[in-house]
Amino acid sequence: MAYEAIRSSSEKPLMVFLQYPSRPDNQPRKTVFRTAPGKPGRTRVAVVGAGGFAQGTHLPNLVKLRNRYEIRAVMSRSGLNAVNAARQYEAAYATTEFEEILGDAQVDLVIICTRHDLHGPLALRALRAGKHVLVEKPLCIKPAELGDIKNFFSEGGDKPVLMTGFNRRFAPPVRLAHQWLEKRHTPLIINYRMNAGYIPLDHWVHGKEGGGRNIGEACHIYDLFNFLVGSEVASVRATTVSPASRKWSRSDNFVATLSYADGSIATLTYTALGSTDYPKEQMEIFADGKVIFLDDFKAIKIVGANHRGWQSGAPEKGQLQELQALGECVESGIEWPIPLNQQIAATEISFKIEAQF
Repeated sequence: MAYEAIRSSSEKPLMVFLQYPSRPDNQPRKTVFRTAPGKPGRTRVAVVGAGGFAQGTHLPNLVKLRNRYEIRAVMSRSGLNAVNAARQYEAAYATTEFEEILGDAQVDLVIICTRHDLHGPLALRALRAGKHVLVEKPLCIKPAELGDIKNFFSEGGDKPVLMTGFNRRFAPPVRLAHQWLEKRHTPLIINYRMNAGYIPLDHWVHGKEGGGRNIGEACHIYDLFNFLVGSEVASVRATTVSPASRKWSRSDNFVATLSYADGSIATLTYTALGSTDYPKEQMEIFADGKVIFLDDFKAIKIVGANHRGWQSGAPEKGQLQELQALGECVESGIEWPIPLNQQIAATEISFKIEAQF
């Protein structure tokens, strides 16, 4: 009617207001694409959060691993995103309601890809509903949330699997480095540089939804350090750069040093000051008269030993291998791919570093 009035009126209005009826409470918030049961023997997955990372990484990888996984549902705050992703990746249904996922007895595993502030609360709700959980990093952004997760697992009884998306430990070059270091005789010195790139301060990563770049991204590297060293962290120190310009946050540029009980030292240089034309991530490991050099997850070599190294045409950061390991764990009941105490340790390190900024 509004468009007809504009076309037929001799005096064109400057503005037209359109009023839409509110959605009834009983209106379905779920779009079903198929009702036939999936193939038996596969882990049935609900992906929560249908943003760029889920659609660019996890959903395509689940399709590659279709012999192990079935995409049961896609949930997103935006119904359009959920429907489009569910249709593209042949999920059984799309929904905007997390409760729909929790109440679905045909969901075995929930993959959480929302903004960071929802990770801890949603993961805990899914665990309490008896679902296995893969939650993208960070596990949570507040110490109280971590405390709630620790309390849940301390309650006893059989618990679902919880896995934080610390995928770098599953990357092929990192697994190779870990293999080279298995029989080392000396402590490690690890230098890691993350040329993270600039993100404007009004981006959600810096705000309450993101928790900042140390908690939101550098936690990846703390878990990597713990995996490679294989010892308890003895101390954590951090120094941040505070440029005069208000362009950067205090978690944009810092150096963190982790000392371990076995004498190893690991240092992370995290910066948004550099050029994005330079590689994002490089690592040097010094031990036993050898040097291991990782170049942006595209190549790794060892100097001082007779090894061929490894290289790839594109960065391989372990997301596919992470899902393979989780699927095997869920199917076979074997050891968790990342022990709970290691997931907690990396998260606690990020909190300790944040407190020093």
